[in-house]
Amino acid sequence: ARVARASSAMRSSAPARCVSRFRVTCATGSEKRPIRGAKRGDSAYRDNFAERIKELRASGAPTPGAALVNPPAVLSDVVVVFVSPKTASNVGAMARSCAAFECETLRLVAPVCDVFSRASMNAAKGAQYLIKNALIVDDLADALVGTRAAVAFHPWMEDELRVDADADADADADAHPTFYDDLDALVERFPGGDAASGEKLALVFGNEADGLSVEQLKMCDAVCSIPMGRLVESLSVTHAGVITLSRYFERRGARIDRR
Repeated sequence: ARVARASSAMRSSAPARCVSRFRVTCATGSEKRPIRGAKRGDSAYRDNFAERIKELRASGAPTPGAALVNPPAVLSDVVVVFVSPKTASNVGAMARSCAAFECETLRLVAPVCDVFSRASMNAAKGAQYLIKNALIVDDLADALVGTRAAVAFHPWMEDELRVDADADADADADAHPTFYDDLDALVERFPGGDAASGEKLALVFGNEADGLSVEQLKMCDAVCSIPMGRLVESLSVTHAGVITLSRYFERRGARIDRR
């Protein structure tokens, strides 16, 4: 009974949330704030952006990014590889992150979720076409076909991989990836793909629970651990994707007029 009374008190003190078919209103005390998506006419900037997207999609190019000029798609030489995603919404969020930084090549390795589900498509928010066009393969090696270099993003296994490399001291050093904990140094060493050959740079992200295996890390040329603080163990995979794509986008010196 004591627990029931406590739960009731918590519910009564929580902000009211009124749901209708058309809008959600959050109320704290006397304050009411509508929460809804933008409508045509609310923002001239957003209206103009929506019109430009429609023009890109109607251009006849294979993808909206392929229709971009002056400059062309900034990360057209980059492919994002998502290994064994477990959560459909993370697939959609990764696709949206790719599109946000003009990277239009997404490859999925042995997904363990329905990548075409409503949760995935809703999270993609305008980048659903990247999921529909994604190459889905069973093995990381297949996902790396046509790439000139592969960089893995993984926070946990550096020590384990180093021990493995030391145990195999007679092996060629090039068989083991180089470690980075500095994104600027990583981007300097692996700046992108090769325009002449069409080979891309692969940015490889592991699944939400286990990341990448030692064998998968060995398939890559570099392993990067994104610098972070001491309060949580790791970033979510989609946040890692956003940070990495943003850094590559910024380092290209791209100045995009979005107006």
